[in-house]
Amino acid sequence: MVKISTLFLSVLTLFCFMIPGFLLRKAKLANENFAKALSIFTLYVAQVAMLFHGFLFEFDKLILRGVVGMFVMAFVAHVLFYLFSLLLFPKAPGKQKCVLRFAVVFSNAGYMGIPVINDVFGSSFTIYATAFVIWFNVFAFTLGRLIYTNDKKYISVKEAILNPAVIPILLGLIVYLTGLGGVIRANMEAEGFTGQALTLFYNVLTAFKNMVAPASMLVVGARLADVDFKGIWKDKYFVPFLLLRLFVFPAVLWGIMKLISLTGLIDQTVMSIMLILSSTPAAAMTAIFAELYDGDAPYAGKLVAASTVLSVVTMPVVALLLQI
Repeated sequence: MVKISTLFLSVLTLFCFMIPGFLLRKAKLANENFAKALSIFTLYVAQVAMLFHGFLFEFDKLILRGVVGMFVMAFVAHVLFYLFSLLLFPKAPGKQKCVLRFAVVFSNAGYMGIPVINDVFGSSFTIYATAFVIWFNVFAFTLGRLIYTNDKKYISVKEAILNPAVIPILLGLIVYLTGLGGVIRANMEAEGFTGQALTLFYNVLTAFKNMVAPASMLVVGARLADVDFKGIWKDKYFVPFLLLRLFVFPAVLWGIMKLISLTGLIDQTVMSIMLILSSTPAAAMTAIFAELYDGDAPYAGKLVAASTVLSVVTMPVVALLLQI
């Protein structure tokens, strides 16, 4: 069972990582390129290390069964959330509508969710979260970009697989299924060059992995400093978005999982991790894609920043569903 106090402390820690980024930007010690450079580092280096690191464990059939259940549920969740989003915010201005729909569907399961899972359940359970992140990236780089561009060229296998998140997961999955993950860990203690080389590789990978949470939250903090929240509560779509992203979608998913669990196809661990990942705030990619595909980037920044700040309270509250 998830300890709510542990979850709250983990999310609060992530919130604290935002503060230096906010202060540096406000003090003008960090320029406009600060967040962009950190985002590139997190996306192409730290995230890759984190996702691959999650598979460096000895193969276990019971864990694999849970990962498969997680994989299926993550697919179901993203499909349902996407289809439901098509019905939402029909009267919102064009560019804001795209941002709102993307932000509702895609949670910050990678940058924020995996570090939380690591704190609450332990490092060996991050492999469950990577199964969720596979579908997050497949859908984000296809249907997510479709939301912003309305261009069907993004619906392709190439766009789904060739991205900096899916590739390290696929490589990590090969390492895990072939038992190489366990071999790497077992031989780290070996004497001679092999043991030293594997230890160096593992330590460097771990160091980069541990940078994901602080680096990504520094970015959110820096962007928060640039956000003008004036009149945000007058936006009639703002509160509905927060309720849907932080409460309604996770609760609906939890209800579906409770029904499926009666069949024995998923267990409590899968349900717990799924609920936590789905209750994270709007994905950082919401703002990144808004900038890349001519969306309303300032508005996207507001949704990401506001939902991230509020998640300190909402994620532990949503986790109370696990007590039922």
